[in-house]
Amino acid sequence: MITSYEIFVPILMGSGAALRTGLKVKQMGLKKVLLVYDKGLKDVGIADTIAESLKNAGIEIVVYDKVLPDPPDTMVEEGAVMARSEKIDGIVAVGGGSSMDTAKGINVLMNNEPPIMQYFGVQKNLKPGVPMVFIPTTSGTGSEVTNMCVISCTSRGNKDSVVSPVCVATLAIVDPDLTMGLPPKMTATTGVDALAHAVESITGAQANPLSDALARDAIRTIAKYLPVACHDGSNIEAREQMILASTFAGMAFTNGLVHLGHSIGHTLGAKFHIPHGIGCAIALPEVIEYTSRTEYKKVRMICECLGADVKEDASPEEIGAEAKKALRALIKSVGIPNLKELGISLEDVLKVAPLVTQDTGFALVPYRITAARVAEMLKSAYDA
Repeated sequence: MITSYEIFVPILMGSGAALRTGLKVKQMGLKKVLLVYDKGLKDVGIADTIAESLKNAGIEIVVYDKVLPDPPDTMVEEGAVMARSEKIDGIVAVGGGSSMDTAKGINVLMNNEPPIMQYFGVQKNLKPGVPMVFIPTTSGTGSEVTNMCVISCTSRGNKDSVVSPVCVATLAIVDPDLTMGLPPKMTATTGVDALAHAVESITGAQANPLSDALARDAIRTIAKYLPVACHDGSNIEAREQMILASTFAGMAFTNGLVHLGHSIGHTLGAKFHIPHGIGCAIALPEVIEYTSRTEYKKVRMICECLGADVKEDASPEEIGAEAKKALRALIKSVGIPNLKELGISLEDVLKVAPLVTQDTGFALVPYRITAARVAEMLKSAYDA
């Protein structure tokens, strides 16, 4: 079998790593950077810490602090106008996936004409942007090491992705100290996002030995440390292990890709404005049961990582049922709500099934299913 492996982003990792941001940016030869973050990071002091590090290194800063969840295309295009007019030569993004996706979208438009929606899909021939440094403050998206950005298309009412080398960071600075202040709800929401990346990448269309190894390690780590991080947010070991697992899961799905769970998550997020991690987590137990029909060997592997006891002679259906049970227990243990608890009607939920089949990731499902089957899965997950 001939397998293609993606080259990963260089990573500076460890407690206190973020304090070296200015030094690393200066070593890259940058003089004026766009600092991208949401205003919440200003409130907790993280944005100021990064800004001070940059200024102390003699780096000029242009601030874009209008980042919103599920970044809309209009916001990305606004940020790109600022970046081009200020003639920045680099981008530093601090925050969760929304900040990094915003930065990636801005970089796409540095030297490629808007609108961003015309570049949705795999793009191999875009004009290069500028060097980017990503500093995650959550343990979930893995965006610091991926080659894609997810953008909300306001005119279509859906989410889509740009997949391109222009979306790849020049450096990731991964510092667990920046996650210490995350409240339990955000810790859980982002943690199950990482879990979904790892689980889906093992069963993805391009799964390979490297993505499998990274994903297995991520699943084991998340199963052990996510509950700890949620219930004891000051546990530095749990925070270190979770941010490492998030990065590994990001590497895994860059190589192995994700599929149905993310298609459902994207659609639920676009239609009901629920956090991405919650949407993916709601779908995950149903998706892994569906996947087991053809990928039961991989699903057995996932069960082992979760500590689920599967009989040696278990059928694909039994393996899928055990995986579903184990995933649902883990997700519930950290307080992830179901769709009913989120106040969404079952009737409205079932209406999105056809839209799930239109998501880009749906093309990567292990075997073809209909919108009616997706509706059955949504119904099963609704009040589980």
